Amino acid sequence: MPVAFKPPRLVRYGLAVLAAFAACRGTSGPGASARPVPDLTAPLPEARAWAQKTLAGLSLERKAAQMICAEIRGEYVAEDDPRYQQWLHLVRDEGIGAVVLYGGTPHDTAALLNRLQKAAPLPLFVSADFEGGPGQQLAGATEFPANMALSAIGSEDLAYEVGKAGAAEGRAVGIHITYSPVVDIQTDPDNPVLGVRSFGADLDLLGRLAGAYIRGYQENGMLATAKHYPGRGEVVLIPGTEYTINPKPAERVEAEDFLAFKKAIEAEVAYIMSEHISVPSAAEGSDLPASVEKKLATDWLKIRLGFEGVLTTDDMWYEKVVRRFGAVEACLLAVEAGHDAVLKPADPAATIRGLVEAVRSGRIPEERIDASVLKILTWKARLNLHRNRFVDESRVSSVVGRQAHKALLQRIADESLTLVKNDGFFPAEPDRLGPVVNLSVQKREIDPAPAQVDARIRAAFPGARTFFFGPATAAERYKEALKACEAAGTVIVSLFNARTAYKDNGPLRASDLEFLNRVIRSKPKSVVAMSYGNPYLASSLPGAAAFAVGYGEGGFFGNQVVYADSFIRLLKGEIRPSGRLPVNVSAGFPIGTGVRY
Repeated sequence: MPVAFKPPRLVRYGLAVLAAFAACRGTSGPGASARPVPDLTAPLPEARAWAQKTLAGLSLERKAAQMICAEIRGEYVAEDDPRYQQWLHLVRDEGIGAVVLYGGTPHDTAALLNRLQKAAPLPLFVSADFEGGPGQQLAGATEFPANMALSAIGSEDLAYEVGKAGAAEGRAVGIHITYSPVVDIQTDPDNPVLGVRSFGADLDLLGRLAGAYIRGYQENGMLATAKHYPGRGEVVLIPGTEYTINPKPAERVEAEDFLAFKKAIEAEVAYIMSEHISVPSAAEGSDLPASVEKKLATDWLKIRLGFEGVLTTDDMWYEKVVRRFGAVEACLLAVEAGHDAVLKPADPAATIRGLVEAVRSGRIPEERIDASVLKILTWKARLNLHRNRFVDESRVSSVVGRQAHKALLQRIADESLTLVKNDGFFPAEPDRLGPVVNLSVQKREIDPAPAQVDARIRAAFPGARTFFFGPATAAERYKEALKACEAAGTVIVSLFNARTAYKDNGPLRASDLEFLNRVIRSKPKSVVAMSYGNPYLASSLPGAAAFAVGYGEGGFFGNQVVYADSFIRLLKGEIRPSGRLPVNVSAGFPIGTGVRY
């Protein structure tokens, strides 16, 4: 029997918001006037009626399938490609409710999603990880810096605009859900698990910016996801395992980690993603991760924190999850714990069968499945997918990667650039910089960013010389670079040294540190350092004349290279620094540090 539908507080609010602000085309911020856009939203009564009627007509197998989200790739694939045939089987024959997309180009992605939508018995929810914006996944789309850049600026309007731009580009290619923002606090300078992916250590600022980001997406036709519940800000590895634990007492967990998610809930975030993290102090001593622990997923998140939206797991195919619980059993435990959606199970078809068997055996009540599926179907209809699940491929080029979004990207990089030290180096005068030498220090031997940044530096300063230093650099290279630095007018130190999650904040190698300090001693007024994506390096070169920080770590974690343009503009006197550190780096560089002139 279908469950009675009463939209929870989140859905009631979220639907009202979408009705009032849908797509917000032509608006400029959270306070701007807006008008409904029919192609992105449907009226609440219509969405409610469709969801209830659709649920009533589904078999148990098809209801279970609606809770499953499988992985696909966004690039072009031929009809007879085995990967496409597998995706088609899951969508058409198994009836899965969602896919999560990785990679590809905007046009290929739009075409692929239209093909899969055509084959799906019900509209597919398409999700993607847009932590750094659509460009994180789609070549040519806009990729923004990481969350910490927004905190360095402190502007809710800009956070909103990031969400608005991401929603426009995402919806243009057929994506409906972003697995962002990260709302984990970043409190431990010695173990920044998330680094620049976090909004930082200030809970009030985190709440305001995450809320604006969420509204930017959800008021413009895409659903946002707060992650990684119950919070990764201060977790450590459980000895001998690949699992992480938050070891703080319950009082601190509630006042810090849980409060961050409470702020996202108050912003009416549609989805929350749980992580494979245990919090024994808040779960009566249990070492089970939130992905399978009811005390965390239901008792805390849904009951005590008041979350009434869609709770999804993080990836369930991880070897550590499968090894500990079993591929299918892990997903059943997740549903029992309170999850509405299962992300990337190791075997989607077997998971559907497992859920069906669990219901028929009496282990999981069918009403439990119905409640989750009803929420999912309601959001699908509210985004108007029941009437139009397809995208207009001819419009992709006019929306994705448009110049207005690129300008927003550069503005965020410019305004977040943080000058944490300035001993008379700035404001710089380009004609007095003299011959430039760029010392590029990278943590990994293979890293595309240093070469991309170097190309920008050499284009901006003709004749500049660059020396790259990685784990395998020969001693002779250091000697050659030191000689070049002694003859230089300005020495730029470009640092690409990211955190090591669960271990350290990415300290420089001893050999590089010794070399850089020799350079500084020889040119004490001429060395300026720029850290790309790691503010925790700010205290590593105290003798440098100036030290600047950007907030893009690269990869999945935000645009890194855009800060080269901002740094060059700073060197040429075209911009003035205004960013502030959103985290405590050290006693000498506390939260809020930022030199202005």
